[in-house]
Amino acid sequence: MPGCFFSDTHFGKWYDVQHASDIVDKINSLDADIVVFGGDLLDNYARDSQSIDLEALAGELSRIQAHTGKFAVWGNHDYGGGASRIYEDFMAECGFRVLNDESVLLAPYNILLVGYDDILMGWTDPSLYTLKSDGFHIIIAHEPVVAQKIQNDTGENFLFSGHTHGGQVNIPYFTAKALPTGCGKFVHGLYDAEEIGASSRLQMYTSSGIGMTKYPLRFLRMPEIICAEFSSNT
Repeated sequence: MPGCFFSDTHFGKWYDVQHASDIVDKINSLDADIVVFGGDLLDNYARDSQSIDLEALAGELSRIQAHTGKFAVWGNHDYGGGASRIYEDFMAECGFRVLNDESVLLAPYNILLVGYDDILMGWTDPSLYTLKSDGFHIIIAHEPVVAQKIQNDTGENFLFSGHTHGGQVNIPYFTAKALPTGCGKFVHGLYDAEEIGASSRLQMYTSSGIGMTKYPLRFLRMPEIICAEFSSNT
C-alpha cells in the first residue's frame, strides 16, 4: 500500500497559499492509496485570517487524490488563534477525515490507521494509547513524544509525526534551544523502538514538514513529503 504523509504547512505570513499548488501536484504524482496530513495547516489564524485565501487553499487541497482515503489529525496550531473553529470543517470540505482519537480499518490491506488528538492543545484518554489488536498499525500523531506513550504487545506499529520542522534552522545549539515543546529528542528522521524507549514493536518517522513558523526561513533542513510502502498479512 503506497501512502503519503505531509505535515506542518503553516500557511500564512511566512508561507503563502500559492505554494499549495506545487504541494498538491507533488502528492498526486506519488499515486498514493492514502494521503495523511499531520497537523498545523495554518500558522496563526488570528493574525492571518483577513489575508489568507482559504477558498483558494480549499480548492487546491481538494485536488489531492487518494485511492482509499484522505485523513488528517489535529496539530497545536490547528487549535491556537481560533483555528479550532474552522479546522475540522475546512479539512472535511477538502475531502479529509480528521481522526481525533479514532481508528479506521483500511480493509483492503488489513491495516489499522490510528489518529491521535494533539497532545499540547487537545486531550486524549491515556487508555487509548494502548492498542489491543495484533495487526499492523499506522499511527499518526502531531508531536513525536506521543511515541513514548504507545503500548501494543502483539502488533506491529509505525508512527508518523511532525511538529519539529526538523529544527527548521539547523544550527548546533540554536536548534535544540528553538525546538517546541513536544519534540523530545526526536528532531527528524527514522527512530526504532530502542531509540524511542518503547517496549512495543514500534518505529517512527518524524518529518521536517513543509512550511515555516517564527522565522521566515529554513537552513540546512529541507521541507519534505513522505512516501512509504506498507504491507500486512491478511
